Amino acid sequence: MKSCSTSLSAVRSVPRRRQRTSLLHSTLPPSVDLIGPPCPLSNLRPVYYTPLFPSLHSPPSISKNQHPYSPQEFASSSASSSAQGDTRQQHLQLLKHQFNQDFWARTNTAFLKARDNYVANLPPSSSTTSGTSISDVDLAPFYAQHLASTKKVYAEYNRQLWKAQAALLWPALKAVARSWKWRWEVWKAGGEK
Repeated sequence: MKSCSTSLSAVRSVPRRRQRTSLLHSTLPPSVDLIGPPCPLSNLRPVYYTPLFPSLHSPPSISKNQHPYSPQEFASSSASSSAQGDTRQQHLQLLKHQFNQDFWARTNTAFLKARDNYVANLPPSSSTTSGTSISDVDLAPFYAQHLASTKKVYAEYNRQLWKAQAALLWPALKAVARSWKWRWEVWKAGGEK
């Protein structure tokens, strides 16, 4: 996930939160999936996944060249192919999260910029001169115009999101189909009734 700290200047006064450096900069991988604080630009919470093979993530003091067995000793097994599938699944999930982060950070930044321009160009009226805040009634035309102008962008985002979700669900659907096919073959052979 991209860090939002580089783009914080685009957001108005966001209160800084104290960060726990011991959790964020630990040399050991997390033992459970972690969910971080929301990004001020996208309003999405980043997810830090547990590594699939925590033993491969050794502390920096241990050399990665020290391996008790040679990988050539063992033939490729179905466990390694399922691990590759899990890695591919996790990679697709990370790509989907990055796509969401990029889209919402870009969209929210453009929205805030357009709203600030609209507010700056508002003629002084009774509702804005009486108080320092602008009411939702004054911003209603802007919201309607903004939604109309970004309708195609949101539709394309939804299409891309559905494609990514289908790619994530496809391996599970194939596994269910294999399971049902196996049950059918066992039933045909006179097995479980």
